[in-house]
Formats: sequence, structure tokens, C-alpha cells
Amino acid sequence: MKLNLVTLVISPAIFAVTLWVRLTRFSGATPHARYYLAVILTISAILTVITLYRLTRSLRKPPVSSTSTAKMPSGQKRDHYRMQFDRLSHPVFIEKISESQPGPAVTCAVRDISEAGIGLGCTGIYSLGQTVQGEIIFDSGRTAPINGVVVREEANRTCISLHCTIDPPLLMAEQREQIRSEKPSGPRPVVSRTVLEETGRPLPSHSPKGVCRLKRH
Repeated sequence: MKLNLVTLVISPAIFAVTLWVRLTRFSGATPHARYYLAVILTISAILTVITLYRLTRSLRKPPVSSTSTAKMPSGQKRDHYRMQFDRLSHPVFIEKISESQPGPAVTCAVRDISEAGIGLGCTGIYSLGQTVQGEIIFDSGRTAPINGVVVREEANRTCISLHCTIDPPLLMAEQREQIRSEKPSGPRPVVSRTVLEETGRPLPSHSPKGVCRLKRH
């Protein structure tokens, strides 16, 4: 913005001075001098037009506020903070039902989760717009209450938008657990049973550390 304003001030000034010199002092100038003056006039005029165009466009654009991220579509925001789980290790959603409600409670695997929504790995159970209440139980033992509404159903999951968000520290703790569980543990030493029987003593890499005792509670 400041650069455009400076250019808008300097370019017309150069154009005006060059035009004044061309009309008053260079009446009998050589063709080369006239050529250079014409080039200066053309460049300054083009710069003035381009700067005016840029200023007009910048003034028409709405100002970018610090709260623009809050107007981001909810799906795009959830995708950035979403945790996904594989089929081997995933949280479990248990529906909360009242005593008067017939039928057993729904138990379903959680495929993905964010602060504002969850994806259940089951379909054909809830209808669009239905309110769902329950609890998510993670592998670590942590739990999170769920109160939301079904917004859409895809081929392999049901998407629920939450009325109240899940506690961010809980998600961060679960994400750390997930990263820790996905880290490779490295190669483990393999010892043949026959080698242990022949040596009659523990190998150097498997020296016992203390006595294993059964913990009694």
C-alpha cells in the first residue's frame, strides 16, 4: 500500500516535469533527446496507470481481520485437527439411553475424532438430524462425553457434529499416545532355546537385573 502511494506521487511528478521540459526547453532538441523524453513520458504514464489500478483493487478488497479463521468452514477446520484411527486400535463409542428407551445401547468403533465432531464406523443406525448422546472410551482409559447431531452418513461411517466440543488437552494427550504407539520399537534380539540350554548361563546381552517377583495387591 505504501509503495503504491509513493509510486503514485513520483510517477506523475516525473511525467509532469518531463512534459514541461519537452514543451519549453527542447523545442530545438535532437531526435535522440526527443526519443529519450518520449520514453520517460511513456514509462511514467504506464506506472501511473498501473499504480492507480492496484490502489483501486486494494481499496475494494475487504480488510482481513484477525478473526477470519473463525469463519473458516467447520469441515476444513476439523480436518486440520482430526485424529484418525485404524481398525486394530480405536476408541469405542457407547450410546447413552434412558431406561424408558427400548433396545440395547449402540456400541460402535470411532474412526476419527476432532474437537467439534466424530466419525463412527457404523451406518444405518441413526437418521439424519437425530440427536446422539453417549461416551467415548479411549484405549488409555480416558473418556469423553458426546452430545451431538447426525449431519451426514457416508459409505462406511456416520458423521456427528457435537454441540459441545471435546476438551483439547484430552485430544492432545491421546495424540501423544497414538504417536508413541506408532513409533518403531527397533530390532529385538532373538535367542534360540537350544542355545540357552547348551550354554547353561544367560547371554551377555540378556543378563538378569534383579529377581522377578509377583506383585501382590
